[in-house]
Amino acid sequence: MDPAISREVYLYLNETAPVLFFVLTSAGRIVAANRYAEAITGRSLIGKQFTDLIIDFAGAFDPAVFTADPTQEHLLNIPTSSGLPQSFYFSFKPIDEHILTFGRLDTEEIENIRKEVQILNQELNNLTRQLHKTNAQLRQLNELKNQFLGMAAHDLRKPVSAILSYTEFLIDEAGKNLTTEQAGFLHTIHASTTLMRRLIDDFLDVSLIESGRFYVDLVKTDIREPVDRSVTLNRLPAQKRSIALRVDYDGPIPVILMDDFKIEQVLNNLVSNAIQHSPPHTEVVIRVSQSDKGVVATVMDAGPGIATDEMERLFAPYERGRARKAAGIRSTGLGLSISKKIIEAHHGKIWVESRPGEGATFCFMLPIAIESKEEQKP
Repeated sequence: MDPAISREVYLYLNETAPVLFFVLTSAGRIVAANRYAEAITGRSLIGKQFTDLIIDFAGAFDPAVFTADPTQEHLLNIPTSSGLPQSFYFSFKPIDEHILTFGRLDTEEIENIRKEVQILNQELNNLTRQLHKTNAQLRQLNELKNQFLGMAAHDLRKPVSAILSYTEFLIDEAGKNLTTEQAGFLHTIHASTTLMRRLIDDFLDVSLIESGRFYVDLVKTDIREPVDRSVTLNRLPAQKRSIALRVDYDGPIPVILMDDFKIEQVLNNLVSNAIQHSPPHTEVVIRVSQSDKGVVATVMDAGPGIATDEMERLFAPYERGRARKAAGIRSTGLGLSISKKIIEAHHGKIWVESRPGEGATFCFMLPIAIESKEEQKP
């Protein structure tokens, strides 16, 4: 072969060819390696033993075995710069005191991997389409569920309110003329109807929230107004359990944008929960203060406290903590979830602070509206 052609072939092998090319000593030490070999392995190879490149190479490198038939190929694995092994077919040709070594990619392995990737990609596409279809069906079912809940709750509210009103009338007007057993029946009906009304209200709120039709009517309001109404509403249940309610207003409280009645709903949820979890002859404290971010309201009870792993779950629908309420008290498990949605609709934040055995403090923060100092009440 013409020397010029031989030189061009060598330059191609050394600089450009997409094959591994090594020149080894008879003992298997690398004295030359082409650019592709160093790019694939990601390191300098000159002076290294060829066996150091091979993964799970068994035994010493025996030139007589590997060069006995230069046409025979040996399938060997080498580590690549990506950290993953790659299979190559190697052939060894002795030249004087050296061994020319060539390695070509295992194209069959590459093709098998390509087919496996293609199959996996098709399966992934099928699963993705099925997931989209299932999600669409779930959204439709969820809309139907919300529609049913809203209709059922709306239709039930009127007769339940009538039962509640007439039961209260009988207790107030005819209570003195009833036997102890009859009065007990009326109080049981009243308590059960009150729970049913609370269930209906909670389901209506949930259906509105999940359907995206839940709105807040933001008006500048003194938060002390819903706080005082909530305390008045919960004072009798607290007295029945020998629990004192105390309200602390810490400094000037600014007028802020809020939905007055929905904030009262949040306070009623938190205060009633505090009463239900507190032992008799203790105190529930409602405190309102101003921080640099807004108005903060806290409700602190003297109950058994809440474990750390329960705190986040408490605000999920239908979730209840492991702490037991007083005997006979039941709930829907929706109050805290609804409260969270109401506070978030005000662009505020709600959270709980507690340690087991040390009571719980539920807190929410409402952002302060831009206003003058004259709008703040002392």
